[in-house]
Amino acid sequence: MKDKRPPELAAPRMPAPEPSVVVGVAPTSSPAPGQGLGGQGTGAGEGAGAGAGPGTGDGPPRLLQGPSRGQLRQLHPPEAFRQRLNGRASIACRIRLDTRLEDCRLVDETPPGRGFGAAALAASVHFRFRPPTRDGRPVEGREITVGVEFGP
Repeated sequence: MKDKRPPELAAPRMPAPEPSVVVGVAPTSSPAPGQGLGGQGTGAGEGAGAGAGPGTGDGPPRLLQGPSRGQLRQLHPPEAFRQRLNGRASIACRIRLDTRLEDCRLVDETPPGRGFGAAALAASVHFRFRPPTRDGRPVEGREITVGVEFGP
């Protein structure tokens, strides 16, 4: 089978000279406007609004960081860990403007009564959420439900 690639081109021995930069008035007149210096206009710009934030509209909260596997392993309830029992818990928290969670409470844990709820509440310090936005501004205190898995 024959190689169908085009042959490689050798680089020139001498590079092409760089054109000199010319700044100022064009050597000849032109009927069309140029891209040069100066300009005219009658604009009178105006606008209104406080305009804070990256944009407008509403946006949901976004997870920035969660607990690492090592942190979750340290928080795994000891008795459940010895029995190799995995679990899950859901917590409801409020998002602060500094991305941390506060006022967390247990919503659900599986299996119940094995310590996964308390472990999930302890894991809440490791979460970081970008707060939701309203009209482009971050909103403090929005409640969010977070699921925390303990297991492999």
